[in-house]
Amino acid sequence: MKLRHAGLLLGLFLCGFFPAATASELTLKRAQEMMLFRNSDMVIANQEYCKKAWEETEAKAVWYPSLDIVGSYNYFSQKNSIAFPDNLPIPGFAGQTLYLGNNYRAEIGADLSWPLTAAFVNTYNVRYNHLGLNAKYAQNQGLKNQLSFRLGAMYLQWSMCFQQVDVYNTLVAQLTELTAQTEHLKAGGVASLSKVLDVKARLGSAQADLVAAHNQCDSLKLELLNFVQCIDSGFVPDASPFVLDSQSIASFDTLSLNMTRPELIAIDENVDRLTVLQSIISGQKYPALIAILGARYANPGLSNGATDFMAYGQAGLQLRWNLFDGWKVSSQHKETDQQIEISKTQREQLVDSWTKAIKTAKLQVNRSLSQSEAAEASLAAAEALANDAKNNLAAGVAMQSDVLNALTARSRAALAVKQAAFMKNLAILQLYYASGRELKF
Repeated sequence: MKLRHAGLLLGLFLCGFFPAATASELTLKRAQEMMLFRNSDMVIANQEYCKKAWEETEAKAVWYPSLDIVGSYNYFSQKNSIAFPDNLPIPGFAGQTLYLGNNYRAEIGADLSWPLTAAFVNTYNVRYNHLGLNAKYAQNQGLKNQLSFRLGAMYLQWSMCFQQVDVYNTLVAQLTELTAQTEHLKAGGVASLSKVLDVKARLGSAQADLVAAHNQCDSLKLELLNFVQCIDSGFVPDASPFVLDSQSIASFDTLSLNMTRPELIAIDENVDRLTVLQSIISGQKYPALIAILGARYANPGLSNGATDFMAYGQAGLQLRWNLFDGWKVSSQHKETDQQIEISKTQREQLVDSWTKAIKTAKLQVNRSLSQSEAAEASLAAAEALANDAKNNLAAGVAMQSDVLNALTARSRAALAVKQAAFMKNLAILQLYYASGRELKF
């Protein structure tokens, strides 16, 4: 009995099992929450959205007049002068030079300018930036779903691998106990050395599989934690990471593509944006009228001969109208038309690819459900066979090799169940993503 317990403890030590007191459970929901806040792709996407919001605010600035402070100072080696001709019929001025003002020019003032026609055309520019903001929001929602799909696939694989470790733990513990029993029987002269070596060989193989499963599980965990930017490595996966209710299962066959999924909305917003861009391009041919209102304090002012600073105001209109641009605007129109057609074609491609993906995912779901049922039935039969072999061995009507084969078969059946559950959940996840259903765990 003491030898049996010692073998069991040795098997558990070799398994490298996770102590329940130190491991905390990382649910798929919690992992998704961390990913949405910490994943670098999501962080960059949110920063780009904020940038788009400020671009819209910047576009609205043209609606308001611009107030500028202006000033200048220039020094000249000569003053302004007027040279009178020698034959000037005015006594005292003929042949003389009259100097005006000072050697410098200085002024300071303020200008209030308002691009009247540009403010009108800018309505399209604001609309253009607003649609860009909407498109970026939709793109971020699509990215969120895409990253959630990747997270779900990684989590499911990690969870399956963790469950495989548990299966190998059980097999190693059983084989360790059987090894101790066989060695005890050999010491009593009942079992041969070959039987001891046989069970030890099976135990060594199971321990090697356990180490490989542990390494794979640790690798998947590190990959997942890096994806969600989590530094805590003491997590274990949730036992039931992805559960589907019966109503959803019944709706598999009727599930179709969500035409309002964010990726399609983003393309539609970009098409509308390009349409608005056509109006912006046309605005380049409109006359540009700018109203200016200013105030000056200058020397000289409006009197060139004065030597004191003078305050005065000014108002005016500036018109600029392009009549020929070398067909620049018409070329931009055609370029934008082509980009609209490209976006529409890309939309059709996405719809077609997702429709095909839905059909494929439905087949995979149905196949995985059948596989899961078969695996469960196989496990039940393998467990019954293992129990029967143990009982027959104790009764002396079965050989030790029968027990070893039954335990190995039970382990393979248990692994098949875990694999079938993984394939089922992954197929469901693929179907959700392909159909455009929001992946909110």
